[in-house]
Amino acid sequence: METGTTAHAGAEAVVSAFSRGWREPHPHAWDDVLAEDIRLVQPLLRDRVGKQALAEEYGRLLALIPDLRGEVTGWSATGSTVRVALRLTGTLGRLPLVLDVVDQLGLDDRGLIRSRRARFDPLPAVVLLARQPRAWRAWWRSGVGPLLGRRRLLPQDPEHAGRTPVVAVGGLLLAASAWALSRYGRPGRRGVSSRPAGRARRGIPGPAR
Repeated sequence: METGTTAHAGAEAVVSAFSRGWREPHPHAWDDVLAEDIRLVQPLLRDRVGKQALAEEYGRLLALIPDLRGEVTGWSATGSTVRVALRLTGTLGRLPLVLDVVDQLGLDDRGLIRSRRARFDPLPAVVLLARQPRAWRAWWRSGVGPLLGRRRLLPQDPEHAGRTPVVAVGGLLLAASAWALSRYGRPGRRGVSSRPAGRARRGIPGPAR
C-alpha cells in the first residue's frame, strides 16, 4: 500500500519531469512520465488518447509558437491527482503571449501520467491572432484552434497546405475574432495574457471543479 510520503515523492518526481519538459519543450519531451493510454483535454487542441497522439498535438502547438516555454509556479497533490500552476510564454505571430494554466494530472499506480486536463481561457490568444493577418497562414497550417474542424480541409502533404486561399482563412478567423472582441474588447497592443481565477493566481492551484 502506498504511503502518503511515497505518494508525495511520486508526485514531486512527476512535477519535476513536467517542469523540465516545459523548459525546453518538444513533442516527446514528456514521454518518460506518460502512460501509453494518456488522455489529453486542453483548449485549442483536440481531445486525444495515447502517447503518440499527444506528441502530435504538441507538435502542432510548437509549430505555431516555436519559442513556447513554460514555468511551473506552484503545485499540490491529493491522492493520485496532481494540480500544477504553469505559466506559458511565447510569441504568437509577432506579439508576446502569456497564458496562466492550471493542469490537472491523473497518475496511475506506476506514477505515470494517465490524464492531463489543462484549464485556461483561450480567447485572449484568439484575439491576439485575429489582430495579425500575417500570422493567419501559419495558424491555418498548424491545425491548432480555434475552428478545429478545419483540420479535415488540410492536405496530408504539408507542401500543399500553404496554398489555402488567404481570403478563406481570413474569413474564418475574422468570424472568431468578432465574437471574441464583442465579449472582451480590444486588448493592449503589447500582447495578451490570460490568468485563471482563484488561488492559481498566487501559484497554488485550487481544487478542480
